[in-house]
Amino acid sequence: MTATLIERLVVRAITLATDSFEDSAAMAELRALAGDDRKALERAIRSCLAQPASLATRHRAVELLARVRYEDPTGHA
Repeated sequence: MTATLIERLVVRAITLATDSFEDSAAMAELRALAGDDRKALERAIRSCLAQPASLATRHRAVELLARVRYEDPTGHA
């Protein structure tokens, strides 16, 4: 896991939180960026909380990252 990946995930999640209205497309982009690195996703979630953005933007960014981290992309339980 590299700090660069975490930084890229945070920046992209914050950007998607404000620019994207399609959750599935935003999550697919974050999923592709993260690959299988669950630890990077965990750290990116925590890092989003400290970003200089509005509470609503941080909330949405964390939500997108958490859904990528914890939801099954195939839709199975």
